[in-house]
Amino acid sequence: MTGSKKNCAPESADSGSDARELEVRALRARVRQLEDRIDRIHASRLWRWSAPLRALGDVLIRSRQRLGRSLISTAAGRRLYRRIRGRAPGEESAREPGFDRRAFVHRAEQDLDEFLSSGQRLVLPRPDPVRVSIVVVLFNQAALSLRCFRSILAHAGDQAELVVIDNASTDRTGDLLERVDGIERVVNSENLGFVHAVNQAASRARGELLLLLNNDAELGPGSLEAAIAALQSAEDIGAVGGRIVLADGRLQEAGGIVWKDGSTSGYGRGCAPEEPRFLFRREVDYCSGAFLLTPARLFAEFDGFDTAYAPAYYEETDYCFRLQQADYRIVYEPWAWVRHLEFASSSDPEAALKLQARHRKVFSQRHAGALQDRPEQGLVDELLVRTARSHRKVLWIDDRVPHASLGAGYPRARRMLNTLAENGFDLTLYPLQIENDDWSRIRASLDPGIEVMTGLGIERLGEFLNDRRGFYDRVVVSRPINMKVVNTLLQGRREVLGKARLIYDAEAIEAEREIQRQRMAGQSLSQDRVRRMLAEEIELSRMADAVITVSEVEAEVFRAAGHKHVAVIGHALEVDLTPAAFDDRRGLLFVGALREAESPNVDALCWFLDEVADLLKSEMGDDFSLYIAGDAPVELVDRYRSDQVHFLGRVDSLKALYSACRVFIAPTRFAAGIPHKVHEAAAAGIPVVATSVLAGQLNWQHDRQLLVADQAEAFARSCARLYQDRQLWQTIRDQAAAAVAADCNPEGLVKNLVELLR
Repeated sequence: MTGSKKNCAPESADSGSDARELEVRALRARVRQLEDRIDRIHASRLWRWSAPLRALGDVLIRSRQRLGRSLISTAAGRRLYRRIRGRAPGEESAREPGFDRRAFVHRAEQDLDEFLSSGQRLVLPRPDPVRVSIVVVLFNQAALSLRCFRSILAHAGDQAELVVIDNASTDRTGDLLERVDGIERVVNSENLGFVHAVNQAASRARGELLLLLNNDAELGPGSLEAAIAALQSAEDIGAVGGRIVLADGRLQEAGGIVWKDGSTSGYGRGCAPEEPRFLFRREVDYCSGAFLLTPARLFAEFDGFDTAYAPAYYEETDYCFRLQQADYRIVYEPWAWVRHLEFASSSDPEAALKLQARHRKVFSQRHAGALQDRPEQGLVDELLVRTARSHRKVLWIDDRVPHASLGAGYPRARRMLNTLAENGFDLTLYPLQIENDDWSRIRASLDPGIEVMTGLGIERLGEFLNDRRGFYDRVVVSRPINMKVVNTLLQGRREVLGKARLIYDAEAIEAEREIQRQRMAGQSLSQDRVRRMLAEEIELSRMADAVITVSEVEAEVFRAAGHKHVAVIGHALEVDLTPAAFDDRRGLLFVGALREAESPNVDALCWFLDEVADLLKSEMGDDFSLYIAGDAPVELVDRYRSDQVHFLGRVDSLKALYSACRVFIAPTRFAAGIPHKVHEAAAAGIPVVATSVLAGQLNWQHDRQLLVADQAEAFARSCARLYQDRQLWQTIRDQAAAAVAADCNPEGLVKNLVELLR
């Protein structure tokens, strides 16, 4: 066996790399196919029709839970419940199964034994320059310090230095530090306490940023990068904290709350850290010093921690309050997190609690003015004060998280949500139909300050609204399918919205699209039937206090039905012409989600490929090539893919395609609203051939802002003409860009949206 191995030639690195790339591509394609199937299930009529049954099941489950909670509300009930079922619900329910604090510490001690006896060394980087100085204060607990150091080595990258202050430890901390290379180390002859030690470390730190990290905490992957990104996202942010997760898996805090009497609470304490209400960035009263990032210059400018709080407790709360009084904000960043063994650094937890109480009095006296207007603990729900400053609160209900790559009005919804977040609104997005999504995609699409309530969906909307009754100032419901759900839920119980105004974002009048589709398919529709279809959709807005439409044409439909408050908010786009010249471009481009068989996009693409493509090939010859960007089911890809027809799948950024292709096609035969894809293509400088349906929605003219054709022969001629005529291509490109600049002025649209919700 040894000889056979020796005689075998190793596989080349390139070969292995190619194989891995093919494997990754195959896995991504499989994931997209599965996502497509799930999306189709959620969009199907069966899924929607079965919603009442699923909701009934949810009601039964909640009723059972309420019965259980009622039972354990008394001591006798808890004893009975434990006799029947074991542990009562809510008792340490978020803990990791079988977590044992003593066993956790024992395992850490065993790890330390192995490390010290192994002869190994921990080698941390010594960067120059230093971006971040990580400050860790030690007093005994060598085993936990080893875990902390290892997490820094694994997750802090090569731009951070470690500054360690050993406060006269008497355990094996000295032995541990002798085996750690690359640190800035100070050993005090006596225990100076946490406050003095941090100030001492800050004076020796070389980094532009200071990260305070407890030695009984372990840095989570990506945490330092996330905290730095949050700190540098605005000039007025003075400090950033993260999710503090207890060693047993429960949440210690997701940002801190300070009450009128100076007492503090960790928001979400005892809950599951992965709940979506803890996964968005927000301004808070303070963050724990177990993980706190702040600029070194600011820490020095404010003379570090106030020594009145020596040896420890309330020093970080005081520092955060002093920053706020100087108009700096304290920000909680959820993707920065540590695992924390609470009170491990204290040899006497009872004495620590007494020290906290004494320092709370000091804090209350020093900040009496700021605390005067704070709420009293126990009288106000923590939800109402989880954010430091009061802003207009908006709940936005939509099908799903609006990724721009999905098309179908989602780019507009994404822009509106991000605009509101940028303008100071506290925003919650509730995905109603497709309630789950990947968090990396969510954060890539949406402002990090938007709360996204994943995992709830239709079944739990009523419970959610009831739990947050009185919290929101505005509730926006986007798209007819979602307004139907909300209308049914609010029937006879409008009070569940509390004081909130209800706003219906019609997005597009879908009945118009369906009428066009049926007529195109040769179905006869009477005028009475057309009126009924439109009236049924307009009726969805009957409970709304205001309506948003994408065009003035659709706004008039709602005004004619009696709505007094109708705002037109279309697409907001900046013209950003891709630089590639006419001769440097090749091919036609089609953009659109192709998930649903009866959608306008699928009909448009199939019509083009079945009726237009061969005619266009005879005009263009070998120059003909079509690139298709958007999710497409396997059967559609297999049906049409060829050497000249390229399916690219979902494309997160279209900029490269806009620059590489010469002509954009929009052969849509039935549609409602305004075609965002045409606006976006024109804004990027790729001229468009479209149908009269889309030209009419845009109010653009043939041979000016675009070329218009409805019949296959005319569409093929228009594509060939625009593709081959350099002067025409440039003229259409320039005039379309000017039209986008006029029609999609972001400043005006943003103003309309903000005024409507404010």
